[in-house]
Amino acid sequence: MSNDMSQEDKSKKLAEALLKGWKMLPETCPVCGSPLFETPGGEVICAVCGTKVILVQSEEDVKVEKQKLILGKIISDLIRYLEREIYEAEDNLSNERIDRINLMLDAINKASSIYRSLSHQERKHK
Repeated sequence: MSNDMSQEDKSKKLAEALLKGWKMLPETCPVCGSPLFETPGGEVICAVCGTKVILVQSEEDVKVEKQKLILGKIISDLIRYLEREIYEAEDNLSNERIDRINLMLDAINKASSIYRSLSHQERKHK
């Protein structure tokens, strides 16, 4: 465990996670060595240092998770660009701007579809 925090503080954080209904896992945090927890929402997190972790069982899972992380970043970036495009448009929606917005919406839809496909494929293998 990390030396930045007292053992009592670490114990309190672990107890708080259990009181929240988080399930303690046998795996440990790669950052601080504390036990990992699974939240009711399915997220795996270290209650002590807050690190979010993705647990995988095979090299194929690693590949899929990397692809999902990349797609998630792409989707976030596209949404940010879309928001900026709409903000800059104010009341002036030219045909050129509408075309750019439609292209971004199409790209978001395609990336989201691929992400969902990877997630569905992943669930079938578990």
